[in-house]
Amino acid sequence: MSTLTAKAKSGVAPIRTSESIDNYLKAVFTLGGDEQRRIGSSELAVRLHVAPASVTNMLQKLAAERKPMIDYERGRGVRLSVSGRRRALEIVRHHRLIETFLFEVLGYPIEDLHDEAEKLEHFISEHFEQRIAAKLGHPDTDPHGHCIPALDGTMPSRHGISCRCGLD
Repeated sequence: MSTLTAKAKSGVAPIRTSESIDNYLKAVFTLGGDEQRRIGSSELAVRLHVAPASVTNMLQKLAAERKPMIDYERGRGVRLSVSGRRRALEIVRHHRLIETFLFEVLGYPIEDLHDEAEKLEHFISEHFEQRIAAKLGHPDTDPHGHCIPALDGTMPSRHGISCRCGLD
């Protein structure tokens, strides 16, 4: 498992994360929606295509961290902490910017975007992310109609009104 260090955009100490942890955070964010409802382990297991026991083990590990990125209560589910939400939004931003770049600049067919972006989203630098956004004119939606979070983690004003974010 490769490990990367992601510097939180707020300038706080770097967060140690991995591709697997990022996938859990992104899944909790996607399933929890804007209201950040608690997500059950079985719902996460289905989303991530892993065994429920593996989900429980990962959630317990993440909740036990000194600065946890999740709030987990056995039997009640999980939701993101402030730092977990920040990281999840960063990964979502990477993913959606990469999809847009692949589609608009490299001419990828829309059906290939998601899988390719999944492979790349964890490994781009913040500098590369900024260059992609600038090259694309700082878009606020991807080719699927999903909102692209801003650099500060906020969503565009059209989010929840005329976007397709709830259809993930």
